[in-house]
Amino acid sequence: MWFCGDEKNILDNRMGIKKQTLLIMSVFLISIFCLTGCGVLDFFKVSQSGPDMEEIIAETAEKEREQDAEASSDEAAPLESGGSQEYLDIEKNQVEEGTGNLSKSDLEIKREEIGLSAADIIGLQEAQAGNFYFEQLGSEERVLYVEFYQILVMQAEEILLSTTDTEILPRVYQCVINDHPEFFYLNGYTYTQYTRNDEVQYITFSGRYLYDEQEVARRQDAIDAAVEAKIDGLTGSDDYETVKLVYEDLILSTDYSMDSPDNQNICSVFLDKKSVCNGYAKAAQYLLNYLGIPCIIVNGTAGGSSHAWNIVEIGGAYYHMDVTWGDPSYYTSSADEKEGAPDIDYSYLCVTTAEISRNHRMDAEFAFPECTALSDNYFVREGLYLTAYDEGKIREIFDAARAQGSHNVVIKAAGEQVYQEIYRKLIDEQKIFDYFGTYQASGEYKIAYSGNEEMGTISFWE
Repeated sequence: MWFCGDEKNILDNRMGIKKQTLLIMSVFLISIFCLTGCGVLDFFKVSQSGPDMEEIIAETAEKEREQDAEASSDEAAPLESGGSQEYLDIEKNQVEEGTGNLSKSDLEIKREEIGLSAADIIGLQEAQAGNFYFEQLGSEERVLYVEFYQILVMQAEEILLSTTDTEILPRVYQCVINDHPEFFYLNGYTYTQYTRNDEVQYITFSGRYLYDEQEVARRQDAIDAAVEAKIDGLTGSDDYETVKLVYEDLILSTDYSMDSPDNQNICSVFLDKKSVCNGYAKAAQYLLNYLGIPCIIVNGTAGGSSHAWNIVEIGGAYYHMDVTWGDPSYYTSSADEKEGAPDIDYSYLCVTTAEISRNHRMDAEFAFPECTALSDNYFVREGLYLTAYDEGKIREIFDAARAQGSHNVVIKAAGEQVYQEIYRKLIDEQKIFDYFGTYQASGEYKIAYSGNEEMGTISFWE
């Protein structure tokens, strides 16, 4: 796992209170920032130490021994277990030395027993075809991908791999994890090198399993029950509506918190109702894939700290979706800030690459789909998208909210100039009171707002 730092990334720092004789505007700016613990990766490639480290990677431990004369076959001279490398929790700092002592022929038998014969490999690759990260890999990496997949499905240990190139293990492992959010029971992996005369002859691989098979089955049953209980309510009239319902459900049913022990996987969302960004993103992928809508995990950074979100496909077009940043519990815990504020921030529902790139950066190691469409952006679909300061359109938006009994409205500007004009008119010049506001017993009106200039959205609530 990879964890966020404490840096607060304030998107809009304008705040103040404006008063007139019979008019009061209470302004609450909601700052969106990255909290500690927003997990992204199941591994990290650079070993670090000290209290501020994002990830600890156990170093390869090598046991040096006296070498006997090299034999002519693998079985004639036992290979050394040259070292074991683990991807560990941030709380742990361990080094474990490999102790495997099986011959290669024994390991080949063990490999076939879990379904990794030559014929099995072909079938497994066919089954994985179409998965986003699988398709990003070369031919050798794809073989390793399906080997990892099968080992992890079977919860097997010490299984012979087809490669001795340890450099490609982290990339391929992450691809498997990113394509398969159902692997909630993993916390990295261990590999062991078998050497003769300091030369690696073969390596074995084991998942680092959080639970035994019985506990995995129990948790999977609980996840299945939780998903089945909500799935009917998540099926919309079209793919956009389904994506929107999933976005809303995850936000309303989950609090951003590091308290869940499973905050890097889907158990935190479906069972504990508390998670961080990696849990949100994996749960969104799990639900949307279940509903037949392509959804992938995106690893990267946001506000300079590591982060995870999604790209979804709707009607043949791609859109970024960040459920974590759509959850107000992510960036505020104050009861005063939450009072009356919208329960969901739609600023990050179905946005373009250009928009998300204002405060997110994608992992450059992979080629993600370019997201350019606007037709299924939340604000476009809901009639809340403004290409200019249009008093008639603005009144129509607020009147519709009133008719629906809503006490909050969110609008989106098409660009920076439009945003500035809307902000100036509605807030600086206080024209918002022509459309919205709560009449107080004191004879004054009151309204609160939050602005996200980077995404061009402004929320108002009474």
